[in-house]
Amino acid sequence: MRLFAELERRYRFARRGWRYVFALVDALGRTAMRLVGRRANAQSSAEEPRRILLVQLDHLGDAVLTTSLLPALRHRFPQATIDVLAAPWNSEVFAARREVARIHLSRVNRFARSAARLRWPFSVAYWSLKLRERKYDLAVDVRGEFSVALMLFGAGIPRRVGWNCAGGGFLLTQSVPFERGRPETDSRREILRPLGLGAAAAARAVPRWEPKAESESFVRHMLGEFARDERPLFVFHVGAGTPAKTWPIEHWRELLGRAILDFDARVVLIGGPADAAAAREVTQDMFWPNVMDWTDRLTLDQLAALCRRSALFVGGDSGPAHLAAAVGAKVLVLFSGTNDPAQWRPVGDDVTALRHEVACSPCYAVRCPLRTHPCLRDLTPTDVVDAIRRLTNDPIAIAAPHWTGEGRRSRRNQR
Repeated sequence: MRLFAELERRYRFARRGWRYVFALVDALGRTAMRLVGRRANAQSSAEEPRRILLVQLDHLGDAVLTTSLLPALRHRFPQATIDVLAAPWNSEVFAARREVARIHLSRVNRFARSAARLRWPFSVAYWSLKLRERKYDLAVDVRGEFSVALMLFGAGIPRRVGWNCAGGGFLLTQSVPFERGRPETDSRREILRPLGLGAAAAARAVPRWEPKAESESFVRHMLGEFARDERPLFVFHVGAGTPAKTWPIEHWRELLGRAILDFDARVVLIGGPADAAAAREVTQDMFWPNVMDWTDRLTLDQLAALCRRSALFVGGDSGPAHLAAAVGAKVLVLFSGTNDPAQWRPVGDDVTALRHEVACSPCYAVRCPLRTHPCLRDLTPTDVVDAIRRLTNDPIAIAAPHWTGEGRRSRRNQR
């Protein structure tokens, strides 16, 4: 039992079997290093790095959270160039940051939502060689992945900082302890510590997004008469990264109607290419007064500009919610039972997490194994409308039977 508890503490895998696999991989790896006389985790030179590589291959929301590290890194290493190894679905986040000098784009990796993810070993070999040419002095793996640790080791980067929580810790030069359930922004602050960044730098590690003037102008033009209308502007993200995080279409349809009738709101539907079909299902391809479907029409910076103009953003546990929070919008996040809101809620001064508690949460599932999907189906449009009334200070706000609180410390309390 003590071994099980130790594996639970050390590895972040939801499935116990993967913890055993990578515990074995790490044990064999450490033994192999000793046999060949290598010390992969030896301390590197104390010289200040001239070239830094940040690795972020996973999802959009994670990338938004990771932008919080960039000002601190620039403050700590003002003379260094900072490059990012990113993926097509999150690269725009880093392209908008002035701290980033260059973006390497990995189209084939474990996080691709296609058959390309199965070719990740070839991608590791390719990028090991490609990055070796750039002669980086320091690399930071923000997520903690065996494949990334292997790639950075293969690239010959002398100082490799990351998480020893998904296998491959023996390939890093420095790692930070994994703490299950810790807020993701706090975890990112922790990864700064081996780099000599103290409390002052950590305080700056908060996601912020400032839309460009041209994006503001584009959104104002797209809104047309909406831009001059004094009625509240709501932004709805009707999709999500996985089916397990997606609020039912019929719930969105009812919420859309009530936003128009109860709040006299104008509503813009947003999302990427994968969300366009969901938006059409919500509207049933019919004309809705005061509703505009902008799915698959905006860049991330344009979406940020739209969210900053909005009275309220409503969406699932997904990247756009993190982006809306980063521009300071009022955000209502509809959490499924997949993740723990205490760990994954967006960071902002006006963010509220709403959920229906279920015994099986957090499940980390891509698809809910239960036919009824109770964590989201039982989070009803009436529950969401009640929350919107409180968040928008609606004069006829009613007391919700299950949820309370708002702002940075909001939590759901079952009465």
